[in-house]
Amino acid sequence: MRLLCITNLFPDSGQPWRGLDNVTLLHAMRAERPEADIRVLCLRPGHGGWLGKKCPLKTRPGDEVLHPSYDWAPYLPKFGGQNHRLYAQAVQRALKSLPPGWQADALLVPWLFPDACGVSLVPELRGLPLVAVAQGSDVHQYLDLPARRRAILALSQRAHIITRSEDLRQRLLRTGAPAAHVSTVYNGVDIHTFHPGDKAAARKDLSLPLAPHTLLFVGNFLPVKGLDLLVEAAALLHQQIPIHLILIGSGPLEAQLRDQAEKAGLGPAHITFAGRKGPSEVAQYMRAADAVCLSSHHEGVPNVLLESFASGRPFVSTQAGGIAEITTPSPQGAVLVPERDPAAYAKALHQALSSPPDEVVLSSYARTMAWPQCAKMYWQRLIAPLEI
Repeated sequence: MRLLCITNLFPDSGQPWRGLDNVTLLHAMRAERPEADIRVLCLRPGHGGWLGKKCPLKTRPGDEVLHPSYDWAPYLPKFGGQNHRLYAQAVQRALKSLPPGWQADALLVPWLFPDACGVSLVPELRGLPLVAVAQGSDVHQYLDLPARRRAILALSQRAHIITRSEDLRQRLLRTGAPAAHVSTVYNGVDIHTFHPGDKAAARKDLSLPLAPHTLLFVGNFLPVKGLDLLVEAAALLHQQIPIHLILIGSGPLEAQLRDQAEKAGLGPAHITFAGRKGPSEVAQYMRAADAVCLSSHHEGVPNVLLESFASGRPFVSTQAGGIAEITTPSPQGAVLVPERDPAAYAKALHQALSSPPDEVVLSSYARTMAWPQCAKMYWQRLIAPLEI
């Protein structure tokens, strides 16, 4: 089996966190079927292709077995719902970087528009089994835009779409995608990296204070993550009990969040902007935390939720997207806030801190969703069309 993955969401040495769920999935699929030849074309937004400039991105250490090749895909904001056509042209150019005579047996394309929609238009790839992956915003936002919605629905006639939550699947079905062409497969979790551990030892290792309750956020500082709510709720909770909020990640809202925290009374002793961290570091921060937090406006089923459970730590979140699909059956592992109210969120945080779950039971629940199980389901959907 020769599998070609085409996507903009794939890491490089400069951005090792980009598309981390996708590269982890590919490694898991390779482990599941060692005989498979998996290759990646990563097309990043940029105009270097038109200018004849070679894409300078380099492979992240450890990903060489996936043979990633980096290239440019032009993206014009004013071109809007036609950008998949530009993406298709970029894919045609990028295909030339594959070894002579190498032809894919199947295609895997995370991100619906423009990536998967563009790939479906490439003549050289027509007729190949295509599995596209809906990750979140490509459904939540793009189905409201007529041109992109039409492109996604056309894709759903040609490809099998995997959604990373049932909520995303239902949104596609309500828009008109055929039910037989859309299925839900939750992301996996790395149970070897994320597992319970001694909280005090983890805090000592990270030079964190031992005394206050520690809250952890992991993600991008983007508007969709609704971090203003988390910071305000943490400030309210701090008026009741000592807390330490740690934010792992970065993004355009960092300066705004720092200013909000300072005005809310969360000084350096109460909030830490830790920057981006690798998976092993994030896992150690989770073992050091009392609870993991999310305050998004919408989500699929975020990896950080599964990683929190695998680490034996409770999860506090707004009730967004498909989060309840995983948290509802969990053994006392989550507190969801139905409304975007800082006082209600602060109360949920207090509840999670006051009644921690059994970390062994919670971690065992997460083990049922490890990456190998996820990889098997992806292979099933890729191979099934070949066997018809």
